Amino acid sequence: MRVLALLSLLGLSAMPAMALAQDANPPPPPGADMPPPPPHGGWMPPPDGGWMHDGGKRHGWDHDPAEMLTKFYNANTTHDGHLTLAQARAADMKPVVDHFAEIDVAHRGYVTFNDIMAWHLDDMAKHLEAQADKLRAQD
Repeated sequence: MRVLALLSLLGLSAMPAMALAQDANPPPPPGADMPPPPPHGGWMPPPDGGWMHDGGKRHGWDHDPAEMLTKFYNANTTHDGHLTLAQARAADMKPVVDHFAEIDVAHRGYVTFNDIMAWHLDDMAKHLEAQADKLRAQD
């Protein structure tokens, strides 16, 4: 539910910007020189992923839910959908181990795949908000 709500909000918040962007910068006429790309301090991240603390990965895995799902099910040796801290440690799931208390918001002693993904999205949102604050401060 959190994931759907967050994705919906992200999608809705981008729509007005997309509508304004269509008219704000019309394409140059054919043959005209293209404007230079914005500097890395501008709105675009540097091509090397340097704006993220680990070069494009967040907490040791790509932003691919399928990759995390595979790791989760391999680590969940009881196959009950409840990943314990011990199981996460045994599977070397460092991000889950390091942030287990944050992920286990219900204090059940285990986390589900949805708990992990909800925490991951919350964490991404925090980092995006920090990045947005930095960009606002540049104006």
